[in-house]
Amino acid sequence: MSGKPAARGWDLASREKRPSPFGSTLFVGLRAADAVLQYSLLRQEWASDIVKTLGGIAVPTVGAGPLGLTPYGVTLSSLAVGASVKHIIWRIAISEQEMKPAAAVTISAFNTVCNTANTLLSAWALSSAAPTNLPPSASITDVLLSSPSLLAGSVLFNLGIATELFAEFQRKWFKSKPENKGKPYGGGLWSLATNINYGGYTLWRTGYAIAAAGPVWGLLVGAFFVYDFTQRAIPILDRYCIDK
Repeated sequence: MSGKPAARGWDLASREKRPSPFGSTLFVGLRAADAVLQYSLLRQEWASDIVKTLGGIAVPTVGAGPLGLTPYGVTLSSLAVGASVKHIIWRIAISEQEMKPAAAVTISAFNTVCNTANTLLSAWALSSAAPTNLPPSASITDVLLSSPSLLAGSVLFNLGIATELFAEFQRKWFKSKPENKGKPYGGGLWSLATNINYGGYTLWRTGYAIAAAGPVWGLLVGAFFVYDFTQRAIPILDRYCIDK
């Protein structure tokens, strides 16, 4: 018995390195559309309408700030944009693996569900991390400093995005050298953890959730991704590396 973890669950990631223009274009388009959707949920007050339909009290999302949103709404919308930009950069500039259409749709849909849950919770007064009792003239800085959850979540989000993206670029630069073909990369950020990119993803997902609906929701989201990565994604990747 090898003692290595057995791969469990499903894996959407293709391990084949080949061009996939249709799948890649579909993925980029869907991830860009998600940023528009999250903005529209706030700007068109669809999120507020859903909250009210379900019997809840909604927080204001439309204001005189940039993009017609409140400063809190601008901050939440910018997180959705940041997540989409990160994925688009990864697909265009980093990943060499095939992106099948089915994977493009499924991965994009999963991220949209996560982001939409955050947006809806951010519009619900019971869960929203939006600060209260601020004047209409409050700036984004005022809002951040008035909501510990929003500030902490935004910091974690940016740290996680930067960690995941820079780690992926470091590995790509290493593998782009002919002498490193077939070698695993353990330098840079990867010297801190074998799966540092998964750690970065978990960090920004947790931060996004905290910024939307506070620490309890953030911890639930973070726990979900820790479980998924340790029990499904990492064992599958380990098995692939063993069989390669």
